[in-house]
Amino acid sequence: MTSFYQWLQEFWGKIQVPSLTLNILDVFIIAALFFFLFYFIKRTRAFQLFMGLTIALAVMLVVSTIAGWAGLITLEWLLRTVVTMIVATLPLVLAIIFQPELRHFFARLGSRGILTHTSGYEGTISEICQAVKQMAEKKVGALIIIQRESGLEELVEEGVRMDSIVSAEVLFSIFFPNSPLHDGAVVISGNRILAARVVIPIPDVASHRKMGTRHLAALEITRETDAVAVVISEQTGIISLAFRGELQRDLSPMDLRIRLTSIFIPQRREKVEETGKHH
Repeated sequence: MTSFYQWLQEFWGKIQVPSLTLNILDVFIIAALFFFLFYFIKRTRAFQLFMGLTIALAVMLVVSTIAGWAGLITLEWLLRTVVTMIVATLPLVLAIIFQPELRHFFARLGSRGILTHTSGYEGTISEICQAVKQMAEKKVGALIIIQRESGLEELVEEGVRMDSIVSAEVLFSIFFPNSPLHDGAVVISGNRILAARVVIPIPDVASHRKMGTRHLAALEITRETDAVAVVISEQTGIISLAFRGELQRDLSPMDLRIRLTSIFIPQRREKVEETGKHH
């Protein structure tokens, strides 16, 4: 192994690369790393906490600088000590804040989920649409959350763990009236049902009287994350889909299939739409 590293160093030393090119490459790599880090953080539920920590550090540094100018030695020392301690323990703090997201990231990495993001979703969409059609016909209320990039581990931990293959029969049995799991939401990731009876915190229901609890929960989770939520009203059987904080109502099962396909497997949307026309 040592000889390989020596050979690599000698080989790199023989390559005449202009210093300007190396500097540009260096800056580009660092910029790319920061971009992907920010992209990953922004798509998580802990983003606001991270931004709050960043702002708090910035404020303490500014106040510390002002305190130094004003001669407030004790205050300057205290703030700089706190900032130094936070920065020193920052990797541990970030690991704690983003623990659910990191767990999900490495789980996907181990199962090649990052390279095959759309794998499994075609069958999942088909099973979901079959279940939704049955539930809409029988006016069985349901809330199905489909995870995308944002981690939902915090919600899953509060529900009933399942880890079962997505199927129309299982979904229907979960939401069937008087089932012990019918309250709350189901969380799906890929072709797996992660949990049932998941409770999603929602704003004051009294201020949204025109909208049911499931619809409010669907809007709330799709505002906070990039997840997709499917809702069936138990009063009317109407199918709705929430995405990016917006709610589409009165969808047919085929409309739902087309919409889900456009989100999760955009390259197959035209084929699904063509199939829908023949039906």
